[in-house]
Amino acid sequence: MKKSFFIILILIPILSFSQSLEYKLDKPNNLFIGTPFHLLVDITSNPEDSIFVPEIDTLDVFILKNGISDETISDNKKITNLDFTFQAFDTGEFTFPELEFAVKSNDSLSFLRTSEFVLNVKSVISDSTQTIKDIAKPVPVNLGFFDFFVPIILIFILIIIIIYLIKLLRKKPEQQTEQEYIDPRPAYVIALEMLNNLKKRELLKTGEFLIFYFHLSYIMRFFIERYYQINAVEMTFSEIRDNLQIEDLKEKSKILNFLNFADKVKFAKFIPTLKEAGNSFDLLENYLKSFGIISNKQDEQKRFPK
Repeated sequence: MKKSFFIILILIPILSFSQSLEYKLDKPNNLFIGTPFHLLVDITSNPEDSIFVPEIDTLDVFILKNGISDETISDNKKITNLDFTFQAFDTGEFTFPELEFAVKSNDSLSFLRTSEFVLNVKSVISDSTQTIKDIAKPVPVNLGFFDFFVPIILIFILIIIIIYLIKLLRKKPEQQTEQEYIDPRPAYVIALEMLNNLKKRELLKTGEFLIFYFHLSYIMRFFIERYYQINAVEMTFSEIRDNLQIEDLKEKSKILNFLNFADKVKFAKFIPTLKEAGNSFDLLENYLKSFGIISNKQDEQKRFPK
């Protein structure tokens, strides 16, 4: 009995607190186009936890105008207050997407999310008192022959010029239109070439970790987009995690861990060591080279079928 009571006393501090997220929408009763509104997010965590706010994705109609954050510590709890100001630039009923926040503890990484909600954006109603009204009766105007003849002649000349330009443009061959060049080489070959060019820049020697990881992340996203046929370059980390369909869960986990670490450097001002940066480069290089090995085996099987 004493042993059980002692174990319960040890577990109480651990079980008594968990990370949590609360949010509140602060907007006027009638939301008109261009009117700002606030999304207030409160994240409760341990004082030693780190809060990472990734790049916020919104609908095209919602633009992030400002973001303010502050922290308070009370009763051995840290409360991170985030105030995001958005503006709507279209009318209609729109769904505001969920926002995801990463909480890094000493031995774990968890994600807290807001829920989606619907906003109805109205157009600006004009004030009827501002309508233009006549202050005097219209004055009659007597038009002569040239008042009609000159505009007709000008319109006729303008029509002739337009017809001439249309015929001139039709004579140009359609082949002159520029077509976007698509590199026919395999995606891993192109990505390895980009990685080799990055290595030649020697960014790590000058301590430019942000630029280095920006290019590493782009090369991985470029390969995923070409090889797995998803728009990875434009997607956020959470969107890639939801849309990347790979049967090998270890491979998917390796990709997500790589992108998550790169996002920490890009957005959370995390400074890696030279060894960590070198390991990231080697991991991406070996991952891309593995597709070359697979491609060579497939070519050999085609040449020398059993």
